[in-house]
Amino acid sequence: MSGGAARETVYRAARVITGSSNAPHASGLWVRGDRLVDVGDADRLRAEAGPEAELVDVGARTIVPGFIDAHCHLSMLAYLLDGADCSPQAAPDVAAVLHRLAGTPPAADGWVTGSGYADYQLLDRRHPTRAELDQAVPDAPCVLYHRSMHTCVVNTAALAALDLDDGSPDPPRGMLGRDAAGRLDGQLLESAMFDLMSANMRRLIDALDPPGRARLIRVAGDHLASLGVTSCTDAAVDSGAFLAFREAERRDALAVRVTAMFTHAEATWLIRAGMTTGFGSDRLRIGAIKLFADGGLSSRTAAVEEPFVVPPGQRGMLWYEPDVLAGIIRECAEAGFQVGVHAQGELAIRATLDAFAPVTPSGNRARHRIEHGGLFRSDLRRQAASIGINVVSQPGFLSGIGDGYNEALGPERVAYMYPYASLLADGILLAGSSDAPVIGASPLVGLRDAVDRTTDGGVVLAPLESISPADALTMYTRHAAYVTGVDDRLGTLEPGYLADFVVLEEDPLGPRTTDLPGGSVAMTVVAGRPVFDRHESGVQVAG
Repeated sequence: MSGGAARETVYRAARVITGSSNAPHASGLWVRGDRLVDVGDADRLRAEAGPEAELVDVGARTIVPGFIDAHCHLSMLAYLLDGADCSPQAAPDVAAVLHRLAGTPPAADGWVTGSGYADYQLLDRRHPTRAELDQAVPDAPCVLYHRSMHTCVVNTAALAALDLDDGSPDPPRGMLGRDAAGRLDGQLLESAMFDLMSANMRRLIDALDPPGRARLIRVAGDHLASLGVTSCTDAAVDSGAFLAFREAERRDALAVRVTAMFTHAEATWLIRAGMTTGFGSDRLRIGAIKLFADGGLSSRTAAVEEPFVVPPGQRGMLWYEPDVLAGIIRECAEAGFQVGVHAQGELAIRATLDAFAPVTPSGNRARHRIEHGGLFRSDLRRQAASIGINVVSQPGFLSGIGDGYNEALGPERVAYMYPYASLLADGILLAGSSDAPVIGASPLVGLRDAVDRTTDGGVVLAPLESISPADALTMYTRHAAYVTGVDDRLGTLEPGYLADFVVLEEDPLGPRTTDLPGGSVAMTVVAGRPVFDRHESGVQVAG
């Protein structure tokens, strides 16, 4: 090609699933620069592109639109990658968790950090204690994050660093764990944990130079790309994390597209600067404002109508009084923001829908959304459908932490937990996501779990809420693009759209021959450039 001309490539595959109703299937993509020129028969596209276009033949593999993770925590994932992996696979009991923490050096923020444990998945069936963390890490502050990311355990040095003692009061919208004598036991719940994580993430980012910040984000982005994710929404961003994203973008180290969902605490300066939802570039943009209505189901802090079965008597907590929540949503909506509200329990979902109603009198043009939507009963679904509220959920929770849900909720409530089939039947737009690092970030796991609904322990949760493989794929492509506000250029493979797509070893809509639909990711392409290639091509390339 002549100097300055955009690179042209034609991809040929056994099947291209476009996601578009106009032409759902094809065998080829014609890419020029970062855009799709045309989609259709590969031989025709090859002829029209001309002899200077490169031909990439992926053989019997299938091409699908790039997966969009509409709710994860990329900056949090970057923060935790260098810490101790205390997931059930790596540390099945408390002794193994403590061993991993003891062998982990302090990070740049001065803290020893571990994550991924869940009390109900440990063989001991309990949380590690402050005293045990003191023995494992005696000379540095240490934090161990629960898999739910709604609670953590810290050692005595960490409590001292946080200026917390037995006389400290519970913070607003949070709680300090205490033993029977009223002494701090090291557990921090909800806002107490979030404030700690935010401070430590900011401290870590501040300790790095600009190239170091870019590398931190690049590693996490590369991980998502290896799973077929081409775009994600980081669902709890502050100005420090955004600075790291911006540095990565400037240095061409942002492997995937990022939509930053800022926390409500950060909204004021954004409003003053005139930067609301949609501001930015195709690579890094501002999304919704993130609010919490309650806690988590797996941490038993979601606001539920009837007490959890385990632990008995506990009903979780609402973060705000309903009128306060409604006021914050109105303020953000009037400033031009989309709003996303974390709501898991029935009480929280109802409070959130009531708060959204005044800002959606003639429909949900701003595409406001509920994050998670765990216990979505039929009356709540009808209310959501009447005002057009979208739901962003995480099917991978079902295999990753579903056994904990089953234990905590009992069979009656599990029957309407993450009711995907009913949400779709009631006309509610449902988008897919992972909430990583709460669970792994693989969209293929989410596709499988939306269909199978099987826990790690082999229990099928609410089988009537299973959806089809095609609907599951739509959750992670077209619907995820819609709730993110980028459906005019992403989510389907159409002429003029950005060239983001994934090459899968198998057809995700065909008969499954492996544990995951699609088998595995062979290649991930963002803006027309491969950002991940499992086989260092493994495809035929012709001039």
